Amino acid sequence: MRRPATGAPTVALRQLAALGVAFGVVEIVLFPPGRWQDVAHAVAYTVTAWVYLGAGIAAWSRRPGSRIGPLLTAGGGMWLLCGLASTTVPVLVGLGIVVATIPVAVLLHVLLAFPSGHLGDRWSRLLVVGGYVTTTVLQAPVWLWDPASPFLFADRPDLLFAGRLVNSTCAFVVILGTAAVVVARLRAARTADRPVLAPLYLYGGGAIVVVVVAGNLYRVAPVDPVVVDWVQVALLAGVPIAFAAGVLLGGFARTAAIEELGVWLGSTERRRGEVGPALARTLGDPSLTLAFRGDDGSWVDGDGHPAVVPPGLALVPIELAGRPVGAIVHDPSLQPNPDTVRAAGRVVAIAVDRERLTARLLAEQEQLRESRTRLVEAGDRERRRLARDLHDRLQSRLVLLALRAGTARPETADLEAFRRDVDQVAAEVRSIVAGVMPALLIERGLSSAVEDMLARTPLQTRLDTDDLDGPGLPPSVEGTAYHVVAESITNTVKHAVASSLVVGLHHRTGVLTVSVHDDGCGGAVASGGTGLRGLRDRVEALGGRFAVDSPDEGGTTVVAEIPCAS
Repeated sequence: MRRPATGAPTVALRQLAALGVAFGVVEIVLFPPGRWQDVAHAVAYTVTAWVYLGAGIAAWSRRPGSRIGPLLTAGGGMWLLCGLASTTVPVLVGLGIVVATIPVAVLLHVLLAFPSGHLGDRWSRLLVVGGYVTTTVLQAPVWLWDPASPFLFADRPDLLFAGRLVNSTCAFVVILGTAAVVVARLRAARTADRPVLAPLYLYGGGAIVVVVVAGNLYRVAPVDPVVVDWVQVALLAGVPIAFAAGVLLGGFARTAAIEELGVWLGSTERRRGEVGPALARTLGDPSLTLAFRGDDGSWVDGDGHPAVVPPGLALVPIELAGRPVGAIVHDPSLQPNPDTVRAAGRVVAIAVDRERLTARLLAEQEQLRESRTRLVEAGDRERRRLARDLHDRLQSRLVLLALRAGTARPETADLEAFRRDVDQVAAEVRSIVAGVMPALLIERGLSSAVEDMLARTPLQTRLDTDDLDGPGLPPSVEGTAYHVVAESITNTVKHAVASSLVVGLHHRTGVLTVSVHDDGCGGAVASGGTGLRGLRDRVEALGGRFAVDSPDEGGTTVVAEIPCAS
């Protein structure tokens, strides 16, 4: 799986550099002997090519996600091919002439693609295409009808003039369009970026203008073509150094890395937890971590635990559609510009929100699994208790009754004692049934059963309820609501040191709301014991919500909202 890279394959780049050096050396060997000025002029092309290759490979190695490095490297290759025009091999001379103006198009490409190497808008793409067409296809009249060309097809000065006019016009249009795009980018750039962007754009754009104008100047003015050539080479040789430095140094290093991060996010499938490390590499902060917005508005880590910001670190929120979905916890000494951190946050906002939702889903799945396990265990414990009660209490009494009935004689039988034993067995049966489901709940409904329970509670109590008796509530809802009240009252009596409690039962729009409030000492938590946790499991198993509000200052309120038929 591809990640935002921090370094390109070193061996391949070294091989590419070695190939460029070797090609240049062979090219110099092929230069014909002559005046030192001519040799120096020819060697200047090769040296310029090496400058492009060196700057391009350095930028490519450090910022492989940015295309500026590959573009500069390709420009170096074009310069090497341009140098072939100074050799003595006819085929190589022709190739050098064909590609002679392509380095200008590469420069235009670099200028419009800076700093990421990507052409972000339609106008930039059109201008770059226009630049390559102007330096290749529209050069055909020079190759075919210029008497100095090795590809001379016919000596047609009229067609040569027309072709050069079309070429110059297109070049002028491309230059004007490039100037308009560059000015628009400068106006839209951040204030902090303009001092760096303006010189680069001015230098790159100025170099293009000077090269294009100077290339036509010697035809209309008495200037030495060799001097013009030296000026062009000198201007173009500084371009790769300036733009490579712009990519590798200062704020644009981070800008390019952030754009690289965006490309990675949009082009690969990611495993959970990869966004944080990728963001740390992008911002150059190994201590960087992500925090997510919890359901209660607090910050939590990827495992759902509370996120604590250590001393010396800063927290920068990540927003999506105006709502906070996460935060970047980073070291401000390593990345002091919060705007850069916020820009990175905007790039990863959707991915962070996806990780937040994934983490919550996984946590809910784990909670559901644990809840199901607890429900199964609770059901098993209840069945064991019922079996034990039936065996130890009811069965033993029935066996004793059967023995007494089998040995009793009518003339001596103590019918009154036998009747008392039968009554005791019946009481045991009622007790066991009540432990499973109170008879009053089955016979008269939830309100009556809760009212009877409150009457037996050793506290001051009050019941606030709708008319819930009679048909209407499903048995599972009634049973769950009854157990919520019973367990809450048991906890209040045992632990709360309360003097009063209020029970509420309200049925609204298909939801039964059960509430139990006491004035005790507080401090209860929904997951703190098996009783309340079991209630939560039962309520959530029916699709409901269960909450406990029990501040340390005192008082506990248990609320269960249970969906039910109207």
